[in-house]
Amino acid sequence: MYKMYLGVSNGDEGFTLPILPEKIEFNEDGDNKTFDIINIGEINVINKPKLTQISFESYFPKSTGPYVSSEQLFSPDFYISKIRNWREKQEKVRFIFTGSPLDINDLFTIESLKLTEKGGEVGDIYYSIELKRYRPYAARKVFVATKQSNTSKPTVKTNQPRPVEKPKQKTHTVVNGDTLWKIAKKYLGDGSRYKEIAQLNNIKNPDVIYPGQLFKIP
Repeated sequence: MYKMYLGVSNGDEGFTLPILPEKIEFNEDGDNKTFDIINIGEINVINKPKLTQISFESYFPKSTGPYVSSEQLFSPDFYISKIRNWREKQEKVRFIFTGSPLDINDLFTIESLKLTEKGGEVGDIYYSIELKRYRPYAARKVFVATKQSNTSKPTVKTNQPRPVEKPKQKTHTVVNGDTLWKIAKKYLGDGSRYKEIAQLNNIKNPDVIYPGQLFKIP
């Protein structure tokens, strides 16, 4: 069985609609944009859909009868004053619609309310209402930097010591005709220091080196 409920978001007060509407309309418009691009033509930019809107019409009866679906019936003025009070206080309302494949239990805002009293049905108040789904949001804090007054103390920057850069490791690539003696003579100024190069590069036999080998220089 269908049930429709309206109440404030904290659930402290609300009511079940006494007369179910003959139909309920869901409006779920998109928010896509189209643009004309030179040499391309029309393009479509997909955006998130707009907030769902729900609208329906019914009435608040003055007297009870078999057509009343709620367990408790109040006077039409009770329902109308509740809705008006919620709108005045800018309340979010919880709308619950059960018993349908389109079940809903979410927060909405009341966008419009129209009331009508028909001749011959004195006391019954007909209404149409439109709800829009509420999407919570929060404002971001923005901090604005202000200029310091002339009386403020200037900021003194201390000279930070520069990091000591380690000297780059010298290297030598062996070419045809090279010997460790010649390499030591070239870089160390003394060919007899070839053993230092051999030890640094783990050369077992200093007399055997090959073109293309890369040696570190002490």
